[in-house]
Amino acid sequence: MAEMLTDLLQNIYKRIAQLGQAIQELKTSLDGLNLNIEEKISNLTAKLEEFSNEINVTQTKHIDVVKEIGAGTTTELKLIQEGLGLDALKNLIKKLEDFSKLSESVLNQETVNLLLSEAIDSVKSLKESIKEEEVVE
Repeated sequence: MAEMLTDLLQNIYKRIAQLGQAIQELKTSLDGLNLNIEEKISNLTAKLEEFSNEINVTQTKHIDVVKEIGAGTTTELKLIQEGLGLDALKNLIKKLEDFSKLSESVLNQETVNLLLSEAIDSVKSLKESIKEEEVVE
């Protein structure tokens, strides 16, 4: 009887530990995503700067038009960079808030009490059914 209760408690704590691990894996995944986005934006910015330097060296009659294109591209790239950063940050915050709420509900005292109460009720009903079987025999 005590062994069944111990197994049930171990299963509850194992599920709580798995949730914690899932939260940690999500955080690692989101950190990787943000790093990946930052690297790609840095690469694009570096390539654009190289392009701008080549434009200055070339000094052809089309230089003004190409500079305008470069400036427009830089502006657009900055807008994309800001947008991606904000979206990724908002997404990260929302997911962390969702997981925080989920873990709070799993770890809150009422939930733990409810699970323990259900475990105790199960043990009592099992005990009663064993007694009934002994009486029948």
